[in-house]
Amino acid sequence: MPEYDDDWDVPEDRDDPEYEENTPEGGRKKKKLTWKTVLLALVVFAIVGSLVQVVARGGFGGALNTTGTGGGGAPKKEHPRHEQDIRPPKQPKTIRLGNQRVPQASGPIIVINPGLVSPGGSAAVEGGGFDKKATVDILLKARKSDTKGRAIGSVRSDRFGSIYARFTMPETTGNRPAVLVAQQRGSSKTAEAQVVTGGAVGTAKINKMVGRPGDVVTVTARGFRPGEAIDVFWGRTTGTPVTTLHTDSSGSVGQAAIKVGVAPTGSSTLVLVGKRSKTTATAPFQMLAMYPSMKSKPYALKAGQRITLSANKFAPGERVLVYINSTGGLPAFTAQANGMGQIRDVAFNVPFGLKGRQTLMAIGDQSRAVVRSGFTVLPYTPSAEPSAFGGRAGTTLSFYVAGFAPGETVNAYAGSGSKGQRKIGTFQVDSRGKASAVGSYKITPADESGVSFQLIGQKSGGVAKASINMSSGHGQGD
Repeated sequence: MPEYDDDWDVPEDRDDPEYEENTPEGGRKKKKLTWKTVLLALVVFAIVGSLVQVVARGGFGGALNTTGTGGGGAPKKEHPRHEQDIRPPKQPKTIRLGNQRVPQASGPIIVINPGLVSPGGSAAVEGGGFDKKATVDILLKARKSDTKGRAIGSVRSDRFGSIYARFTMPETTGNRPAVLVAQQRGSSKTAEAQVVTGGAVGTAKINKMVGRPGDVVTVTARGFRPGEAIDVFWGRTTGTPVTTLHTDSSGSVGQAAIKVGVAPTGSSTLVLVGKRSKTTATAPFQMLAMYPSMKSKPYALKAGQRITLSANKFAPGERVLVYINSTGGLPAFTAQANGMGQIRDVAFNVPFGLKGRQTLMAIGDQSRAVVRSGFTVLPYTPSAEPSAFGGRAGTTLSFYVAGFAPGETVNAYAGSGSKGQRKIGTFQVDSRGKASAVGSYKITPADESGVSFQLIGQKSGGVAKASINMSSGHGQGD
């Protein structure tokens, strides 16, 4: 909106004798209406009208709503045309899970909920992995390769480093996808998430006005050709129809039960298109947001062990994309929801290299419904005991070990420190992570004052320590 100067260069009529006349009685007559007065009134009217339109459209700037409660404070609005440099997200180290590589550690991550947003529609951005009480700028860019983004606001992270805020998708984006960026000020911590847009269509009638994908509604229609096939769409008029109906001899459809398809949350539309006549009938529908849930068991486990996932309340039959620690690139694996929108007992082995708290993200491929969960990878803490507590030079020792990863190879070292330590053998543990009488070592005269040992698993990284004390004749193991 253009800005106007408050200091108008217009004379005050009441102070200029030119605009006053004396009455015969010697008094003053009311000033005349002149063209300058009319012009001033029109300009003021235009300004007031412009202000009313701006207020009606939601204010003067930032598209970010200030109702977010998890971001540690109300987001600060930014001018919608302001552009800001975007730092590319730091590429984390990855490990292999099956045929896909996933980040080794959890970093900054954001998701859009719902992920399918109409131009002008509202959605929430939520995430974590930022510094506590940090200011995080929210930016929007048209392409992933862009180095500048449109600032739509900022939010303050809470004491856990999490953010939450609502934003409005600019109508100028049309139906093109965009990328939302959360960038912490004064830090290299940056996260990105794709926003998928979908346009809305017209209006008509339907028996049920509110529901979620998978609900059943009853549709009636008329005005088509007799015996015509009708394609049914939700929130669009192109692509693959969710189902096909057929009219009767009068060109009508009466009491047809269909399932609600996938469309952007909020005001949506059921669209019926005749295949031959191209006649279109529409019915308004309020699409409720989907709030799936997901759980993993066990909650805490070690690398190499099996974890099972279950989820529900996705769109019926849709593919669900599961990511670990990042929503960028290809998913770690996919699962197919059943007719009830459920995923049952999807399992995978936790890859070696993951340590500590991990983030799981499940996103509906069609609905873009998002749910976040997690699990904890526990460290391996193996133990080792020497076969003898001491002995003279020439005595041979071996070890009894437990707690390593099943079937992994273990390297045994004698001595301490990077220079004094020397490799004395390699052996493999069984399917229970145990081994007996392995890692042969012959005591030397230099060991008269005692010697320590370290046994390190090649996959798990678990370290078992043991030692013998020649002076007292006793050994120790951890």
